Amino acid sequence: MGGIVFGCIVPHPPLLVPDVGRGQEAAISATTRSMEILRDRLAQQRPETVLVISPHGQSHSAAMGILTASSSSGDMSQWGVKGPRHNFDNDLKMVALIKEAAEKAGIPVSPIGERGYDLDHGVMVPLHFLTPAIKGVLLLPLTFSWLPLEDHFTFGKAIRQAAERRGKQVAIVASGDLSHRLIPSAPAGYDPIGKVFDEKLVKAASKLDSNGLLAMDDELLERAGQCGLRSIIILMGALDGLKVKSEILSYEGPFGVGYLTASFEVLSREIENVR
Repeated sequence: MGGIVFGCIVPHPPLLVPDVGRGQEAAISATTRSMEILRDRLAQQRPETVLVISPHGQSHSAAMGILTASSSSGDMSQWGVKGPRHNFDNDLKMVALIKEAAEKAGIPVSPIGERGYDLDHGVMVPLHFLTPAIKGVLLLPLTFSWLPLEDHFTFGKAIRQAAERRGKQVAIVASGDLSHRLIPSAPAGYDPIGKVFDEKLVKAASKLDSNGLLAMDDELLERAGQCGLRSIIILMGALDGLKVKSEILSYEGPFGVGYLTASFEVLSREIENVR
């Protein structure tokens, strides 16, 4: 029986990778420990396909992005890291099933790569920690759009339906940072609303409160200066109705950007109260 077995929320600051951070990563050691926990939990679930939703890949303003090429690859060379380039095969059957389910739900989906795809840091930073748990596993990159938040939730539900039809164990990695405006020296400047947004999001994620996430207004999102909400809402849609054990592993923001790491273990794939 296939379907979603695991989900997680991960941050993606390049300095989390020691060869980039060069010591700065010590300030976010809780995030490092949490990523290692996620790696072990992901390995325990033995997924056959991993979907990664990134805010920084190729995207479309009015359609969800999905890789239709047979493979993708990436490294951290743009951040000065020397090392091998990682290559991943795509799950083309899963691609077709997601497109079909999304079309039925009225959610537009467009390719983000038809002949190949360079993975961005929103994927490569998490994979620096998670790759040992998914060697040989099919990797399907996704991106979100600027369609309404509700459409992203619906897209997540379409992903869940596709995963069930695929007949394989599927994990979803929602990559995204929270507010970029937590302190005066933050990359996007300071706004006290940033802390408010992060607190609301962490609380909602801990309770799988999709209504709380969907109720966030445009002014809050604009002032928070975040990049992860839509990735997270897609994940919430994919988990909707499943029996899930959620756990916030860590949250910190010493550099002015909120880094949330959370784990969602699917205990039962029997659909309960679907929103």
